[in-house]
Amino acid sequence: MLRARLWRASPFCKRVALDKCPSRGHQRSHSNASTSDVVVHISNSNIHRFGDPTTAAPVFRDVDWIVKDGENWAVIGCGSNQKSALLQTLRGNLRIAPPPPPPGGLFPFLSGLPRDPHAAIALVSFAHRPHSAGGAFYDYTARYGAMREEDRITLKESMFGEHDFLNLRPKGQATANTPEELAAEDVKRLIFEDLTARLGLSSLLDLPLVALSNGQTRRARIVKAILSQPELLLLDEPLTGLDANKRQTLLSVLRSLHEARSPRIIMGLRMHDPVPDWITHLALVHDGKVLTGTKEEILSEQATRETKVNSIRSTISGTSANKAEDDGKPVVVLKNVNVAYGPREVLKSINWIICEGQRWHLQGANGSGKTTLLSLVTGAHPQSYIQRGESHLELFSRPRQRIPTPHLRSLIGVVSPELANAYPRRARTTVWEVIGTGFDGAFVAGGKSGVGTGIGLEGGLADDVRQWRVSRVREVLRGLGPSSWVVDPSDTQQRAGSIELAEADEAFSERAFIDLSSGEQSIVLLMRALVSRPQLVLLDEVWAGMDDGMVRAARRYLRGGGIETDQAVVVVSHWEEEVPWTTEDGLRKFRLEDGVGREV
Repeated sequence: MLRARLWRASPFCKRVALDKCPSRGHQRSHSNASTSDVVVHISNSNIHRFGDPTTAAPVFRDVDWIVKDGENWAVIGCGSNQKSALLQTLRGNLRIAPPPPPPGGLFPFLSGLPRDPHAAIALVSFAHRPHSAGGAFYDYTARYGAMREEDRITLKESMFGEHDFLNLRPKGQATANTPEELAAEDVKRLIFEDLTARLGLSSLLDLPLVALSNGQTRRARIVKAILSQPELLLLDEPLTGLDANKRQTLLSVLRSLHEARSPRIIMGLRMHDPVPDWITHLALVHDGKVLTGTKEEILSEQATRETKVNSIRSTISGTSANKAEDDGKPVVVLKNVNVAYGPREVLKSINWIICEGQRWHLQGANGSGKTTLLSLVTGAHPQSYIQRGESHLELFSRPRQRIPTPHLRSLIGVVSPELANAYPRRARTTVWEVIGTGFDGAFVAGGKSGVGTGIGLEGGLADDVRQWRVSRVREVLRGLGPSSWVVDPSDTQQRAGSIELAEADEAFSERAFIDLSSGEQSIVLLMRALVSRPQLVLLDEVWAGMDDGMVRAARRYLRGGGIETDQAVVVVSHWEEEVPWTTEDGLRKFRLEDGVGREV
């Protein structure tokens, strides 16, 4: 009875799923009811970056944003950088002027709590590796082997602590000395078990972290953030990289937690993400403004713009896709290919042939083996070397073991979350130099003009080859640089002759890669993957972090000549509408289910 009473009274109770908590709707009492009802309060303020001079334009101007308990908010943006900036403002990483007045401040609902507001607000962002992670390249292919001792760290150990799996107490040692503490530990354990079960993580806890898919790791990061017991949880693009079933499961979990205030949740969504039906209010960020209101009001006020965007999308869809009339020679041949880690089978008898000129959509749920399959195609997986005999892997008409890895990297253009996170963020590396590393598949800029030295060439590149590489960098900058991020694609000729827009591309090429936003880094890495016109292009979650203008420019470029008819392309996305090509363009689909693949 004592433990049951403590559970009902404990603040941990509200962090258990609604259907498992004995007491529902637990609320704190406040002396000022109106203050306690307001979660976020920004009134007629400008928002600036810390360190900007006083003459610098604010990131957002004249912001009025009030979030009340019982409302379900999402932040959407025409630019991912601005959307993320608004969420970062709530985390205290941007300056509000004038600041929200006391006694409530920015978060009036926290005013009656004896808790540091900074610790009460958590942000989980799924952007690329932060600057603080260092500038060096790390070998992201380690996840495929999980051979080294450091690669054996499990999801449980990495995400949730080595001590008794929730860090509640060191192994074999009790730290809870009172019935209240024991009850709190029991409840926290129930929360953990409930969330990992509902999000499909229970069976993954003892697997090496490096062996998990991006979607599985994303869900684990959300669970970890919830276990830190924030009062307000900010999730920036939580749906990216999740398959359709997992998206619905996650949204259901987030809704139940938000309605229980355990914790309150504000999501950041891309413009082309479907807005969940339970969201009641939107904050739309566009051109330095924040438009707030009910979902119906915001969508209604944006009707004119949406009509224009839909017209643009129709124009893009009608652009020539350069469909090849006949399939060319095979660039990848997988015959009865298997990948296993001991008794655990990841891929089972895969048969797949990718030919020149083909466009493929690689499909499959999180954890189905897509990333492992792509690692075989790139030759990065250690088991790509042992596929022989009845189990056969051929890349560019040769067995994997007969192709030197540096040469193989120069034949394949890759965009993936792993590569994006691993790519070095050195302080002095420019956008031009990052694009230039794509010719040789390298990760360090080199060579005259920053376009590489060539694979196995003594004395460097011939002048004509170097000049071609320089012209290709300029070409992809024109096609995918800032001058292409305009709303109306009909301005192509005007843009081509605009000195101002050409200068914008040139200035962009000189910027430091480390200083770019997540979306800008993504589109630069796409330029890197395409610049050499490789025989095979792999686009895995290619739109991650990009804003609408970048996505439109990239789709237009890919369909309008950025990919030639003899290049093979594989796109990995959980969103059918994100694939630049359709079945009318000759798009083919290969689907993985529990390690088994088939063309659909």
